[in-house]
Amino acid sequence: MSNPMEEHLAEALAEFEEARTKLTEAGAAAARISATVMAKDRSVEATVGPQGELTNLRFPTARYRTMPPAQLASVLMSTIGSARARAAEQLADVYRPFGPIPGLSPTGEGGFQELDWDALFAPLREEGLPVPPSKAPAPSSGGALLDEIVEDDDAAGTDGGPRR
Repeated sequence: MSNPMEEHLAEALAEFEEARTKLTEAGAAAARISATVMAKDRSVEATVGPQGELTNLRFPTARYRTMPPAQLASVLMSTIGSARARAAEQLADVYRPFGPIPGLSPTGEGGFQELDWDALFAPLREEGLPVPPSKAPAPSSGGALLDEIVEDDDAAGTDGGPRR
């Protein structure tokens, strides 16, 4: 006769191994992400890798040679930005089966957005579990001696002498 706890543990271990295999495969797929975008005017083509890094920049026509520098810079920035957004969408698609990933956003800068820590920890708070504070605590006073030193500095002029 087998122990129910051992059976439950074996089942959990099998689920863990399956999830680990899927995550390993997803990581390999994420490492292969590449997104290429052509500018609307076909003057620039940009390719970025899985972390939004520029891996290739191509000028398929000679149009860029006649563009004013500000216009060329604008086309470059928007084309690279579009390629980064496309790579972030691909990354989100790879990891979407695992559930929502906090901070990952195809529309955020570089594929990420600011985390809402209060919303992220809300389910834990509802269960009464301890969670870290969502904001850093305000710096505390260094004690009476430090306060006195700071007051002395405030009372002194820029030359170290008393203020008038």
